[in-house]
Amino acid sequence: MSRKARAGAVTALLSVAVALVWTTPPATAQPAVLPEAVEARVGARWLPDGQVEVALQLITSDGSGGQALLPLKRMLPAGPGRSRWLSTSPIALEGVEVRVAARRIAGDDIIVALRERSGSGSWGERVMPSQHRLRATAQPRAWTWSSPVTIATRWPHIIAFYGHPGVASMGVLGHGSPAEVASEIAEWTARYDDLNGPRGAVGAYHLITGVAQANPTSDGHWLYRLSDDRIAEYVEAARQHGLLLILDNQIGWSDPLAEVKRLEGFLREPFVHMALDPEFATEPLGIRPGLAIGGIYGEQVNEVLRYLSEFVRTEQLPNKILMVHQFTGRMLHNREVIKPQPGVELSIDMDGIGSPGAKLYGYDLFAATEPSQLPAFKLFFGQDNPLLSPEEVLAMDPVPDVIIYQ
Repeated sequence: MSRKARAGAVTALLSVAVALVWTTPPATAQPAVLPEAVEARVGARWLPDGQVEVALQLITSDGSGGQALLPLKRMLPAGPGRSRWLSTSPIALEGVEVRVAARRIAGDDIIVALRERSGSGSWGERVMPSQHRLRATAQPRAWTWSSPVTIATRWPHIIAFYGHPGVASMGVLGHGSPAEVASEIAEWTARYDDLNGPRGAVGAYHLITGVAQANPTSDGHWLYRLSDDRIAEYVEAARQHGLLLILDNQIGWSDPLAEVKRLEGFLREPFVHMALDPEFATEPLGIRPGLAIGGIYGEQVNEVLRYLSEFVRTEQLPNKILMVHQFTGRMLHNREVIKPQPGVELSIDMDGIGSPGAKLYGYDLFAATEPSQLPAFKLFFGQDNPLLSPEEVLAMDPVPDVIIYQ
C-alpha cells in the first residue's frame, strides 16, 4: 500500500472529533515552570597522590559558578601518560542526567567532555567545551574549570487532562471541580513519574477556552469564549496545585493569532501555554464548524510562533509551548513552511480516536515529524479500544513529551 493510501486508511480509522535534584518533589503551592537549558563548566583538581578529581559546576544567572557537584564515581586513577576515556557516575539535574567524561593526555593534563542520557536511556556522544583541555596545576586541590557548555535539559513528561468546565462529554477536565480534577491528574502523573526515571513528570490542565459553535455568533466567528473569570479560576488552581495550564482554542471562523492575543493577560504567567485545534476552523470551507474537518495553514502557525517568541522575549518569560492538534493532513496545510522561533516549543498532538495501530501510525505521521519539536499524543478514556497503558506509551519511539487524556 502506498504512503498516501495508508494515510487515507488511517484517517478513515480515526474518529473525527537548574537545581540539583535526586528525586521528583511532590506538588506544592508553587506554580510548575518547565526547565530551560543549563550552562555548566567541567572542572578538575589534581590531588597529592596523583589522582585527578572531576566535577560539574552550574553557572548561575549572573554568570558566576556555584558549588562543585561531585558524582560518587569521579576519580581518574594516578598514572603517567595517556589513558582511555572514563566517565563519572550520573549527575541528575532537573530534566536531564549527565556524566562527566575525562581522559589523561601528555604532561598530566586532561581533556573533559559531557554526555547526556537520551530519552531511550542510552548515553549520547561526548560534547566538549570549546576550552576542554585542563592543565595540571602545581597547587594541589585547586579547581581548574573548562569554558561553559550548554546542557539541553529535557522537559519532564507533561500529563494533561483535557476538556471544558462542567461539560463531561468534552473531556475529563469537565468531570469535576478544578481541585477534584487536580487530584486525578496527580494520580496519573505519579504513574508516569514512577516509570520514567529521572526525567520526572508534571501535570497540566488542558482547558478549552474557545468552543466552536453549531449556530452563528453575533461576531460571526462561530465561537463561544470562556469568560476571563472562569479562566482565572484555572490559573489560580494551576498555581495552587503545581500544574501547568494549556489554553486551547477551537478557532471556528476566527483567526488563530487574534484568539491567542485575547489570552495575552493569562500567557504572562510562566506556567500558562497555548493550543490551537484546527478541526473546527471551517471558514475556508464556507460551512459551519462540525460539518467537516477544518484546517489552518503553516503561515498562520508562523504568525502565532513569531508573536509568542516576541512576547516571551519582551516579558522575560521562560519558553512557551504552542500546541497544534492534528489527526489528518488537511488540518494543517503547508507544514513545511513552519519555522521554529526562539522561546517557543511547537508541539503537534496526534489527536485521533482509533485502534492502537492506527493511532501510532498517525503519531508517526503527524506528531513525531518536523516541524513538531515536542511530540504529543492524546488518549481517550471512553473511546480508545483498548486504551494504551502508561507502560505502552513510554515504549513508543519517540516517546511523546506531552500525553493528553480526554
